[in-house]
Amino acid sequence: MYRNIEKVIAAPLVKMGAIKLRQPIPIAGTEQISPFILLHHFDINMEPGHNNFDVPPHPHRGFMPITFMYEGAVEHDDSLGNTKVIGDNEVQWINAGRGIIHSEKTGKEFGKKGGRFHGIQLWINLPAAQKMNTPSYQPITKDEIVLIEKDGVEFRLVSGNYEGKKGPAKSDVITAMIRMKAGSDYSLTLLPSNDVFLYVLEGAIEVNGEKELSRYDFASFEHSDNKIHLTAKSDCALLLGSGDPINEPLVSHGPFVMNTQTEILEAMRDYQAGKMGFLY
Repeated sequence: MYRNIEKVIAAPLVKMGAIKLRQPIPIAGTEQISPFILLHHFDINMEPGHNNFDVPPHPHRGFMPITFMYEGAVEHDDSLGNTKVIGDNEVQWINAGRGIIHSEKTGKEFGKKGGRFHGIQLWINLPAAQKMNTPSYQPITKDEIVLIEKDGVEFRLVSGNYEGKKGPAKSDVITAMIRMKAGSDYSLTLLPSNDVFLYVLEGAIEVNGEKELSRYDFASFEHSDNKIHLTAKSDCALLLGSGDPINEPLVSHGPFVMNTQTEILEAMRDYQAGKMGFLY
């Protein structure tokens, strides 16, 4: 018996400024796979000396915006005074809490030589009791990420508890960057209470011996204590998310994710009043 797929979404292309992205959630008919509320998959081949990724300062409140870099390098600056570059197989973990302003751009050294700029930004909701906590920024290097290896499989545990190991990010939600060589297989055992998703960045996998997922497919799973069995049909890269759903109202407006419209208006006023800090 396996944990069955509930839904498969083929991520459509969307534009964020000049950048084209894949966005499987939110999408018409699927507002969220709680606690996961947005996924952006970017894949840009950058010419040397060209900065094709430059997101100017902007605020966040009420959730965790996370960047998983599979290839390339991104530079982060924020209103807490942090400046950091993360590279291949590294993660930028932000807990926006009551408010943070940050900017992102191509890492300088990577920008000079160019190459593939490939990764995911994932938004993870926070429960109401944590939305106004102190904001934090956590750069997570590849040496800090917990690497679980099996023949042909690299499972990088970024956050949460899995197989008796704990990821370095300050969160109980499970996230993992997975790479599988063609022909390899791997079984996932996750809490039955969790909402679970798999997203295919590249390649193709067969799930539970019956359903094939290809590049840009996003699959959510039913609640069950059964395993999810993966077989790589080609070399592939995946993102796994698994967390307990937040059974609270969800109201979002741009970079703010709260529980009521009043709280959204308060976030806008607080940002305009400088209560989230400054970044120029």
